Amino acid sequence: MNKRTRLIFLGLSLLLLIGVGRFVTHDFDFLLNDFWFTSGFLLLILLSLIDQPHFSKDSSIFINAVTAGISLLLISEENRNWVFWLFLGITLYLALSSYILMWVRNNPLTQENKWIQFFSRVNREIGKPQTLFSAFFLWGALNQFGLGSDGFNALLLYWVIFMILNIPAIAVIFNNLFEPKESEKQENALGSILGVQSKNTFLVKLFSERKQTIKLFDFVEFVYSIDDTRQVRKGIILDTYLLNEQQWIKVLTTAEINKIFENKPILKGHTDDIIYKISDVPENEYLETFVGIITENSSIQKIKFVYNSKASVEDGQLLEVRVKGTSVYYQIVEGITRIEQLENKNETGLIVGEAIQLGTWNHEKVRFEQFGWVPEINSPVYISSKIQDVAIADTEFQIGHIPNTNFPVIIDKELALTHHTAVLGVTGTGKSIFARNLIREYLKDETIKVICIDFTGEYKGKFADLTPAKIVAEDKDDELYKTFEWVSNELEKFGNQQDKEKLKKADEFIKSTLNHALETFLKTDDSRISIFELPDVSNTASILEYTRQLFKALFVIAKSQKCFGHKVCIVLEEAHTVIPEWNFVGIADKSSQSLLNSIAQIALQGRKYDVGLMVIAQRTANVSKTVLTQCNTIISFQEFDKTSSEFLSNYFGQGIASVLPNLKFRQAIAAGKALKSNVPMIFEVPEITEPEIEEEKK
Repeated sequence: MNKRTRLIFLGLSLLLLIGVGRFVTHDFDFLLNDFWFTSGFLLLILLSLIDQPHFSKDSSIFINAVTAGISLLLISEENRNWVFWLFLGITLYLALSSYILMWVRNNPLTQENKWIQFFSRVNREIGKPQTLFSAFFLWGALNQFGLGSDGFNALLLYWVIFMILNIPAIAVIFNNLFEPKESEKQENALGSILGVQSKNTFLVKLFSERKQTIKLFDFVEFVYSIDDTRQVRKGIILDTYLLNEQQWIKVLTTAEINKIFENKPILKGHTDDIIYKISDVPENEYLETFVGIITENSSIQKIKFVYNSKASVEDGQLLEVRVKGTSVYYQIVEGITRIEQLENKNETGLIVGEAIQLGTWNHEKVRFEQFGWVPEINSPVYISSKIQDVAIADTEFQIGHIPNTNFPVIIDKELALTHHTAVLGVTGTGKSIFARNLIREYLKDETIKVICIDFTGEYKGKFADLTPAKIVAEDKDDELYKTFEWVSNELEKFGNQQDKEKLKKADEFIKSTLNHALETFLKTDDSRISIFELPDVSNTASILEYTRQLFKALFVIAKSQKCFGHKVCIVLEEAHTVIPEWNFVGIADKSSQSLLNSIAQIALQGRKYDVGLMVIAQRTANVSKTVLTQCNTIISFQEFDKTSSEFLSNYFGQGIASVLPNLKFRQAIAAGKALKSNVPMIFEVPEITEPEIEEEKK
């Protein structure tokens, strides 16, 4: 029963009791003098209708006992017979035992020891108002009027009507009959609020005989009785479930839902805590963007949310949550199923998503900035809205956008070059196309020169429109490579068998040839990209030595001549061939170690001289970590192997790195110094159309 119904029956019961008293006593003196009236008043009205309509707790038993003891003091001394002292003893026992039980009990009754359960349950039976005050009422009436008198029979009849016919139960029946009808003025009443999970989420028990059908995401309206402002709230049905053979719903209210209805009430004559269905809903896109609500165990860096939506989401999806009045963006990285236990072994299934924080969006600076707090539990989660177009500086390049949004992912081209960039991913994910497109962006700056170390044979054709040069001229290339092979074979001989004079001349020829070739390329404007191709894809000693000498010569020019005013990007395609990890070295391996040392020198010091690396590889396991760890920007497409995941999780963070195996074609994770937003994020590369390969044009 609600408060209003209880007060109505309080008045009716009191009037009826006073009427019976007036009939049997012929005056109103009993209101102050008669014990039967005092006990009847306490039994029939205050305790049974107002305080304890369902059950009694230890604290309630204590109050009952104290109240009963006080009421016994109204009996004059000449009427205090053995029954009086029995009643007084019972009230004292109830008061003391219930007081002790309140001190010693720390757990739900079913979890306490047997003696505590025994005494507590006995007290609840003896001390409930229907038992204690019924005995007082009947004994008081018997003492005053005598057995068989008209007065006793009238009061006994009143007691029978109240206890046997059960006026409190009748009150509940009347409440169920009339209150829903009153609340169904518009025939839209669904149920009544019986619980609150947070300031915006309400649990509602549905009326068994409601006229309206319901489904998930129906819009509703109600007035919450605890709200002093009497605001008419709007909400949606978020969930439905069965509990104790009754149907319940969960209702979410938000300011955004109120805006759909222009913050105006739709229905009139609301009854407090009754939920009404809104049938006429204005056209809106709310359900297309609503995803779910924040759930437990969320943190500043990672939120967890219960997915309950019509909208489709996937990993990489950008979400928006209001935290302290600020829009904070999160990117989905995981989704798991979970079973939630309800009462009496009832269960409900959930999908719980996880999303990492990207931060707040600074439109002027075109980047995400970290936010330092966690959303409140049950806060609504939305698919992010679009933003206005942003201005991108000439020194910047948009490498893609966050999936299903227009939030750009931007890098600073100069930082990406000078502070080294790694592009990783298995074959067929769009890695090489992305890298070549980034190279083209670099070349839009006339001060940049690119040297591609290519073992795939693709670069010459892919950059045919830019007329790539060869580092070493055709007439010198074969001779130079043969010299490397001879030197490699000669060095394998014992020291006393080596031709020292020829080795010295060969070394001078190699140095002078490479130095001249690099100076020519860097000084002239004929071409700004050079392809350094080698005739073998294995890391043989001669190939590694050839490459090492090239890097050594370049670094000398960078230190002494500052590359003649140019910035130089060295592209290492299939980097595991050039800078392999020791476990994958195919030879025993002064040459490999020397090459690694040369490239590591560029990785460590090259930025001082405007020389940077672009490392392109399929797996991090195959590539030297000495060089990879110097790449301040990493862009990783799909990866499957455990070594790559472990290495990248140290760089990206465990949460987002776990998405690597699930990335789609042209999706990648980016993080590092060159990114405008210096937070790891999943992004999507736009479709890139490359010029046709030279051979296909012929």
